[in-house]
Amino acid sequence: MRRVDLAGELLLTASGITRLLDGLERAGFVERGSCPGDRRVVYAVLTEAGLEKLREAAATHFEQIDELFGARFEERELDELAALLSRLGGDDGTDCESPD
Repeated sequence: MRRVDLAGELLLTASGITRLLDGLERAGFVERGSCPGDRRVVYAVLTEAGLEKLREAAATHFEQIDELFGARFEERELDELAALLSRLGGDDGTDCESPD
């Protein structure tokens, strides 16, 4: 993803995304990528180590969400809540599943 687009998605300034990505680069989770068609464009590219860290974090995150909601709501209520919340994200065809 272009670094500038990533900044917009995360609601960060250009300097904020640079600081964030610098730390992730030092940790080996992302690397800079170039655009052959436009030398001004710099991409943030997820490394294999970054993808593995994302998978680990997603698994833990989804387990915690399941525990939090499962302990407080009945299955019927969870279905109703999911239907209501689905209105917030629009219908872009994406699915919120843990990456494999």
